[in-house]
Amino acid sequence: MLEKWKIKELVKFALNEDIPFIDITSEIILPSNLYGKAYFLAKEDLVVCGKPIVEEVFNFIDPETKIFWQVEEGAEVKAHTKLGFIEGNIKSILKGERVALNFLQHLSGIATYVRKFTKKLAPYCILLLDTRKNLPGLKILQKYAVKIGGGKNHRFSLSDGILIKDNHIKALGGIEKAIERLKEVPHYLKVEIEVKSLEELKILLNSEAPVDNVLLDNFSVDELKEAVKMIKNTKPHIKIEVSGGISLENIENFKELDIDYVSSGTLTHSVKAVDISLKIETIYNY
Repeated sequence: MLEKWKIKELVKFALNEDIPFIDITSEIILPSNLYGKAYFLAKEDLVVCGKPIVEEVFNFIDPETKIFWQVEEGAEVKAHTKLGFIEGNIKSILKGERVALNFLQHLSGIATYVRKFTKKLAPYCILLLDTRKNLPGLKILQKYAVKIGGGKNHRFSLSDGILIKDNHIKALGGIEKAIERLKEVPHYLKVEIEVKSLEELKILLNSEAPVDNVLLDNFSVDELKEAVKMIKNTKPHIKIEVSGGISLENIENFKELDIDYVSSGTLTHSVKAVDISLKIETIYNY
């Protein structure tokens, strides 16, 4: 997913935003011949994610900086673990410190949250999907972090597949009209449709609509049980996705349902960053 040119563009934008001209503090108070080594320190238990982006940040600022990682991407580490070391000009290290940590903390936060989620779902063979509820400009990184955490990516963009949602149905005047429009869909494209009630689901299941997946959105647990039963009894080939208000805190309510996927916007749109710091360890003149 992380093609080099895509990372470069994101890093360039972030650094231009953080250093529009120069790092005034470092340029004024630090001598140019000051070199040293620093380390990335996990200050809480976390799943590591974002190493390639960190490397690109410092490579962009100063290709002579060297990073030596102590852990693998996707590794679960304990608090107080030294994730890796960076060695080079101190000015260069300090210029990239905040941008590198912002990426590393945010992406590791997503991967950590997703890992907890997938561990709860694993015994039930339910796949965890992300959504398009991403921070603008960071979609590719956030979806990468979901995969590192053990989740799966839903559509990356509107061009990736057909997902008929409530506003499509509203705009057409009802689910019957939406089903009718499915005749226009090429046979080679998979179709997913969102239903908001058992009534809409019944209409869908009684039709000949070429639907591959059904998204049950904001159903109560009792409604979900009834919906799953209806689908299994009539069109068992249809995959079932459940979404709407699902989080790590309430996933226990959904995991024993006979469903295929759980999707949650919380994986990316509001996840808490983990705490990682960069600490200078040694200093020397070069």
